[in-house]
Amino acid sequence: MSKNLTKFGIRLRELREEKGVSMIELARAIGVSDAAVCKWENGLAEPKLSYVLRLAEYFDCTVDYMSGNDGDYPTAPNAVKIAVTDGKTNKLVKPPPITSVLTPDEHQIIGTYSALTPDMKKLFKETLRTWQSVKTSTKKSDS
Repeated sequence: MSKNLTKFGIRLRELREEKGVSMIELARAIGVSDAAVCKWENGLAEPKLSYVLRLAEYFDCTVDYMSGNDGDYPTAPNAVKIAVTDGKTNKLVKPPPITSVLTPDEHQIIGTYSALTPDMKKLFKETLRTWQSVKTSTKKSDS
């Protein structure tokens, strides 16, 4: 069993449980058997690319996230979404460029954050929450 296949199965199970759907419901939604979903989650089989695309669309995440290559939140801001029907690509939608919304400093912060390990990202998020709570409590005491 390959390490990537195991990561995929773990990620698939996490996404499915987070969404609160059963293997049967997921299988019906993407057009496969529940046995196929079970094999994927347990690392016993590898899905075809068309099914990986359907899963990524179903869970609104990137294929990288599905495969376990990206340890952070599944949806990338500039991700290209591909709608798949009957195994054929029928639509390509690219969101507007994020450059119109973010400042250069914000781009730099996002780039730095993206390069962090999952543990460092968790620590960074906790630090931000702490700063936000201090700022909020300071405003309340000033009132």
